[in-house]
Amino acid sequence: MPSPDDIPSAVYLVVNCRLSRIPAMALTARTRAARFGAFEVDLRSGELRKHGIRLKIQDQPFQVLAHLLEHPGEVVTREELRQKLLPADTFVDFDTGLNSAIKKLRDALSDSAEEPRYIETLPRRGYRFIAEVQNGDAPAATTAAIEENAAHVPSPEAAPPPRRWRRWAAFAGATALLVVLAAVLGWRTLIARPVLNDTDVILLASFVNKTGDPVFDNLDKALEIKLAESPFLSVLPSTAVRQTLRSMRREPDERVTQEVGIEICKRQGLKAVVVPEIDAIGSYYLITLEAIDAHSGKQIARQQQETDNKDKVVAALGKAASQLRRQLGESLSSLQKYDAPLSQATTSSLEALQAYQTGVTRSRAGKISESIPFFERAVELDPEFCSAYVMLGASYHGVGDEEASRKNFARAFELKDKRLTQEENFLVTATYYWNVTGNLEKENAVLTLYQQVYPRSFNATNLLGINYVLLGRYEEALQEFNWTIEHSPEPTAYAYSNKAAALMSLGRIDEAKATLTEWQQKGSLFGYQKDMLYRIAFIQNDTATMERMNREAAPDDAAWTELQMEYVYDRGDMKKFRSMSESVVNLNMQGGAAQDAADARAMRAQLEALLGNYGFTSSLCRHSVTEATDSAIELWRCGEAFADGGDLTHAEALATTLNRIAPENTVEQKVNLPLIRSIIARQRGNPTEAVDLLIQSGQYHRTLDVPYRLGLAYLAAKEPAKAAAQFQMLLDDRGSGWWQVYAPLCQLGLARAYSAQGDREKSRKAYDDFFATWKDADPDIPILRQAKAEYSRLTAPASAAVSPPGAQR
Repeated sequence: MPSPDDIPSAVYLVVNCRLSRIPAMALTARTRAARFGAFEVDLRSGELRKHGIRLKIQDQPFQVLAHLLEHPGEVVTREELRQKLLPADTFVDFDTGLNSAIKKLRDALSDSAEEPRYIETLPRRGYRFIAEVQNGDAPAATTAAIEENAAHVPSPEAAPPPRRWRRWAAFAGATALLVVLAAVLGWRTLIARPVLNDTDVILLASFVNKTGDPVFDNLDKALEIKLAESPFLSVLPSTAVRQTLRSMRREPDERVTQEVGIEICKRQGLKAVVVPEIDAIGSYYLITLEAIDAHSGKQIARQQQETDNKDKVVAALGKAASQLRRQLGESLSSLQKYDAPLSQATTSSLEALQAYQTGVTRSRAGKISESIPFFERAVELDPEFCSAYVMLGASYHGVGDEEASRKNFARAFELKDKRLTQEENFLVTATYYWNVTGNLEKENAVLTLYQQVYPRSFNATNLLGINYVLLGRYEEALQEFNWTIEHSPEPTAYAYSNKAAALMSLGRIDEAKATLTEWQQKGSLFGYQKDMLYRIAFIQNDTATMERMNREAAPDDAAWTELQMEYVYDRGDMKKFRSMSESVVNLNMQGGAAQDAADARAMRAQLEALLGNYGFTSSLCRHSVTEATDSAIELWRCGEAFADGGDLTHAEALATTLNRIAPENTVEQKVNLPLIRSIIARQRGNPTEAVDLLIQSGQYHRTLDVPYRLGLAYLAAKEPAKAAAQFQMLLDDRGSGWWQVYAPLCQLGLARAYSAQGDREKSRKAYDDFFATWKDADPDIPILRQAKAEYSRLTAPASAAVSPPGAQR
């Protein structure tokens, strides 16, 4: 397809003159809406939408956009904008404010100052809106424009040529006119009337491999990546393809030929199917991409690329896909913005691509552990395979190896400045903020923009759901996970487990179980999903399921052993708890995960401290944590443990280190550091400060430690009613992780809160519940001994002979 530079200059000037002179794009006071590209502006409501999805935009950037739309194609000076946006008596730094507004507006439109599609900067003059705008006044304005153009046709002032030149002049003029008309028609065919528009969806047929070399069997994914990186094109998801094949009484995994693809298009109402092919011609490889009109069966676009090197096939495929996108109607500016070379956006190594695809298939099926060797192989073959590092980070996170997860997410971020696709860039940046820096606010901003630019991306939606969970916004998270499941190209274990986790956080236990059961019919359960099913069985008193899952668990599964620790802790069986803790440490050390082993020791120290076993706490934390420790988990857990034991010097030192190593981390800064500092304040006799430190942390719902510690702070501040509310809220939140750890502690806290209120009956009932939970607990647990003494004092006035339930061992 020719570029504007290839069009005859006369035609190019005529066309641009015509577009610039039509005032149909100008907005009037009566205009309600304006459209340009994929965007729609509603001036009455002050809304900006893309593909029908409302974008978040502040008032001042919106007012700038509205004013530019009133004068499309015209220069709008900064002074005009000042007069439009600011009252005459307003004194602010307008230049800085306008620069910020223009930047925010460009961000919302995914525009670029260097390669503008919508807003052009004219240095020292102002701005110009350069895209074509449509609005309700267009027809009348177009008529006026035609009349105005006719009125401005210049009359020739020169004398007519001599008679002997007239025939030649007429012939030359007619010839020139035909040339111009032919060029205009050709330009209109190739450029002015794009084959597709940004609302159309295309189907990608199966790659036809005529080479006989199976290494080219996985080119489908590479081509899909290249086509899907475009905000202009939409590719029908594979889930919809499989469903349509079933309705055609075909096998859902059948290869999609051109003929089958045309039928799918007709059933789905699609305009075109892209048929890819690779063939070997001598020593060359020839790639052909054809777009076929689904209604006429005729070819509407075709691109070919050849290469003499097998390892350059992916790069050639990327080039052919870019040219096809342009031929199908994507703008040049869009291509320039969203057109990373495929060899770098994915990988130039076909073997690496094969390994990556195998890993993705296993990961989506829930076989997370099995996927890791394939992603490792992919980055071994191509050390700059960014997407493979992202999947490695996600997979290690899925199996609970956070150290390896962060390492791979960080490596992916290091490669971010390579020429990635725009979507990969969003993905890498978001996962870096999530798992490496922990800055959830920055991640949220990236994901919001990611979703605006790629509203059909299930990766963007799934990650945004996770972000909402971490921010305590469970209802919003659930909406994102539901959309992800409905629109994913194929069922994925992560989407189902994330939805189940959100439902559990909302207390909708039966729905969470149904979600996991639904996934179990589609793929394999991985560790986190098994954890949730075990927790659900515990909540529902389903001992048979719990026993069966314990029998099926591998004896060397450190994560499963750690889960069981929580339940023996819930019963107060400290002998078994400590034995399991040592097993977790040893299993991690044997697996080469020294940091995970250290984190396990810190967890045990934290839990021992909650029971008053401060001697264990000190030895465990002094063994594993120093000021040089760079593990936020260790620093948080041991910081709490030292504070509980009264070693405030060590607690403050660890809090200082945690603050230094995690300056951006939302959870550390807004949850875990306030927790340590709150315990320190309470120990120093400042309960009001202890309460204030935790009030804001509760919104994140990151850990049940917050309501428990807040309850203790309220008790110390002599506000027992508020303390009781915190303990009861935690007891009611059975779907949250670590509920079984805090439940008996909150039963005891509730008993103490009721006692402080003078409600002896409720207090005794809460003590009875606590003693029933710990009926088989080790008798030497410090808080159990204290509870028995408190119970004796509570019941003494009524009957001095009564001893607390569970007191006889």
